[in-house]
Amino acid sequence: MLVVAAGLVAGLAVAFHWFGWTSIPGNACGGRFSPCPDGTTPTILLAFLCTFAGTALVNWRVAALTRVRPGKALPAVLVGMGMVLALWPGWQAYAWMRGPVLDRAWVAPVDRPGTVKGVGNWALDSAVVRARTDGLTSYDLADGHEHWSLGAPVRGSACAMSDSVVDGIGVIAFGREDEPCDTVWGVDTTSGRKLWERKIKGSAEFGLPTDGRVAADSGVAVALEATAVRGFSLRAGVPRWKLDLDEGCSPVVASAAAGRTRVVVQCMSDSAFRSLELVSLDTATGTHVRRTGLPAESRWETVMVLSARPFALWLKEKDDRGTDAVLAFGDQDRLRGSVKVSGREEDLRMTVDTGQGFDARPALRAVVVGDVLVTAVTKPGEAVPGAVSGYGLGSGRRLWHAAAGGPVTALTRLLGNRLAVLAGGRIGSLDPRTGHLVEGPLIREGTDDVAETAQLVPGRDGDWLLVNPDGTGVTPPLLRVSR
Repeated sequence: MLVVAAGLVAGLAVAFHWFGWTSIPGNACGGRFSPCPDGTTPTILLAFLCTFAGTALVNWRVAALTRVRPGKALPAVLVGMGMVLALWPGWQAYAWMRGPVLDRAWVAPVDRPGTVKGVGNWALDSAVVRARTDGLTSYDLADGHEHWSLGAPVRGSACAMSDSVVDGIGVIAFGREDEPCDTVWGVDTTSGRKLWERKIKGSAEFGLPTDGRVAADSGVAVALEATAVRGFSLRAGVPRWKLDLDEGCSPVVASAAAGRTRVVVQCMSDSAFRSLELVSLDTATGTHVRRTGLPAESRWETVMVLSARPFALWLKEKDDRGTDAVLAFGDQDRLRGSVKVSGREEDLRMTVDTGQGFDARPALRAVVVGDVLVTAVTKPGEAVPGAVSGYGLGSGRRLWHAAAGGPVTALTRLLGNRLAVLAGGRIGSLDPRTGHLVEGPLIREGTDDVAETAQLVPGRDGDWLLVNPDGTGVTPPLLRVSR
């Protein structure tokens, strides 16, 4: 019996070495940017402790046994029995020290040809539709199986897509090289069938993929032209209305929700800046509702809708001393508050650099929940966000600040007004009202397959899907992780 116990200690050494060293993602971990799974260090320390103790105990008890029962067979059998018996308790001890982890469930095949890039995604109940520059592909959330694929027009590239799918229909636009984004499609996201196609007069200023050029709401597809806003029936693509803007004015971005379409419009006199305004329309009829001046005295550099309802807009002027803030509006489009992007304590990091993420429908590192803007932030001098903060949209004040435990990769909204935060390889749960962050499981296998600009999509039973913008080889297009 004592020989079996000595073999058990030796077996624990083998088990702890195996579990400890194989738990390290990518064979390297440690530090802020690549944390080790919980329990890795104590497991490896126990492995060496049991190695020395097990070796000493086995030599001692085998020597004692052979003095009574000469021979090598019986000691070997007893030691082997103890080592086998150690595997189950060794695994249980390691699992307790490690805590929950997420392992790779499936990975979608790499994108081909290698010249394409992801521009945005639509997350559905049981599938994710990934838009690439050369078309659309739908993947099943359960197993990654490809439901359907729809190619772009000849020589056309996807350059804009609606921020939501309405009644199973998404809106996407295409343009040719160095030409405006001028071909709009309505797509049935269930079957992958193109329902309709319309040509519009796209703006020469928007040729590359960009967000906010098409939208969908209340049975209407909204598309921005060079100097007008147009509405088409969402299911049939029949022209419903057209709003021609004043001379010298052009639409920048549009957002549609709850029967209201809001369009940011810039007006110029020759080459001189005149105004930047928020124009509200009735989505069903295109009727002009109101016009609200925005706090700008120079041309726009960044205009991005962070939330359609409540309506929140990030506006940055070209003038270095001009507006660079998140603007919050009430139901009557009155400016009710703003949050500065750069402050004394920290800078808001709501997006990634242009060209690195999803350009037509960005995966933002900022979410609006009620009256709170939750966003990734950096301290002065930092380049990578390692924390999240909550700001009151009405007051503009910081309400709370929470360290994320590593670089913040993605934020996504969950049921019950909670947020999921992917940071430092872990997926945690955040209360946007208080900033209380519950540390979640570590992505153990597949960490190297997650880009710094991935989109996080919740699955079922604690599973997660991560969608990468570049799926041509370095990272896969999609990765599902599960417990």
